Amino acid sequence: MAKSPKLEKIKLSKLDDIIQANDPYTKYDDKGGLDLAVIGGSISDFSLETKGKKKIILTDETGDVFEFKKVETLLFDGGTPGDSTDDVIYNLDLGTFTSLDTTLDSSGLTGTGNMLVGSGIPGSDFVVTRQEDSGVELGLGIRYRQGPAVDAASVDNDGAIRFEVNTGGQSTANGSSGNHAGRAAWSFQYSAITGLNGETTDLSDFTFVLKIDTDVTEGTDFRVLTMEPTSFPNATGFIWVDQDGTPTIADDGGNGNVAQNSQNFAFGFVNHFIDADPDTPGMQGYATSGFTEAEFDIILEAYDGSKLIADTHIVVDVIDM
Repeated sequence: MAKSPKLEKIKLSKLDDIIQANDPYTKYDDKGGLDLAVIGGSISDFSLETKGKKKIILTDETGDVFEFKKVETLLFDGGTPGDSTDDVIYNLDLGTFTSLDTTLDSSGLTGTGNMLVGSGIPGSDFVVTRQEDSGVELGLGIRYRQGPAVDAASVDNDGAIRFEVNTGGQSTANGSSGNHAGRAAWSFQYSAITGLNGETTDLSDFTFVLKIDTDVTEGTDFRVLTMEPTSFPNATGFIWVDQDGTPTIADDGGNGNVAQNSQNFAFGFVNHFIDADPDTPGMQGYATSGFTEAEFDIILEAYDGSKLIADTHIVVDVIDM
């Protein structure tokens, strides 16, 4: 039996690195920063072996080996560089898989493939993260309000998925069914699903946290919403409460295993905290500014007790197209 070649070791920098992992029998050893390794091919083309929390070994169908140490995020490009719709991200710290453009689990859909909230919001075109061991799925999606879905544009070193949307209010120019100057052109959808893979858990077995950025710059200033049980009659038995203890979202669709909704940055619980022009004295409202250029992070997290088990992180670049 032929002896496998010795792995060539490549030491990465202490900065944030993007690695094009094209050469087999290579060991990538990180020394710091946030690092993203881009791997050609589908995740199904590889077997994954983890060694502790900091090392992962990939072996492809031909027996070629790639090793990554302290590299936070692996991006499998599906064999189609430049096309994010078939990309899958593996988070080494959490052991989760994130698909950049996929459909929510069927348990969170109607018979016609729509979300369990609203009137006909498709359950497709989501960024979906799954924690298979816990049977939990988290989804975030971007759509032009009452219009088409927006595809992911790129992936940051920390695994955050970027979207690009137009400035201004809801408009038929973006494919929306009608105009509404009082609503941002785009909305975001979230979905939390439990009880997958035969698990008997439901929403009450986990803590879900939704972080919504209200800083228009590259910095972040989050409104932090936590899902808490309520006696208020609704579909899920839960409401979202912000960091000030204020009930914020009480109309999620779903059931005891599923919580879903669609939100817009014109809504008061977000809009009231956004200063559209932080360089000008006073508060310049985002809606009254006409939903100008900005960058917003949105993060959905799932905790088992105090332990983070899954997260989905997107960044929305609002630009004048």
